[in-house]
Amino acid sequence: MRKVVVLGAVLVLGLSLVGCTSTGSPTAAPTNGGNTPVIDPTLIPGPAPASVIDVDPATFVQSTGDYVFKVGSGPTWCTISPSFKLAICEQSEVATLYAPVPVPSSCDYSYGYQVELKDTKPTDGTDAAFFPCLGGAFTDPSGAQTLLDGQRISVAPFSCYVSVDTARCTNTEGAYIVLGPKAWALGQTS
Repeated sequence: MRKVVVLGAVLVLGLSLVGCTSTGSPTAAPTNGGNTPVIDPTLIPGPAPASVIDVDPATFVQSTGDYVFKVGSGPTWCTISPSFKLAICEQSEVATLYAPVPVPSSCDYSYGYQVELKDTKPTDGTDAAFFPCLGGAFTDPSGAQTLLDGQRISVAPFSCYVSVDTARCTNTEGAYIVLGPKAWALGQTS
């Protein structure tokens, strides 16, 4: 019974965080046509500020060749994978404070707790930034170093920086993903 009460409280808190659409950081909706939650734009970090501190990517490289980092003091972690030509940020479903993202009928796995960014816009017309439908975590973050608030890691063609407990990753074409416990965003800068 206690789990039900806690789950209900988390759901109410998540629903209370739903705001209006971001004008500075457009949020692309998943392709399910459902009632996608809208995130308060003040929770979505914009492009990296001039004061951002660039870190040595070698500090974050794993034996797989991927660059993995925990995001500030939050529950989120990100991976830049040169071999898969993507950046992906993810977190546990229980750590998520935003309203659930409706799952498309074509997805039988986890949805809305991971955001993925391709290195370039796909030639099939789909977006470079999207919610993947995955059956588990892309990367195990145990042992990963932490990218702190105000720091940025760049591994061509991706650049990711942390704002408090939220990550924003961008490719060289201006497509971006954002993920943290209270916010997500998918978009394209002008």
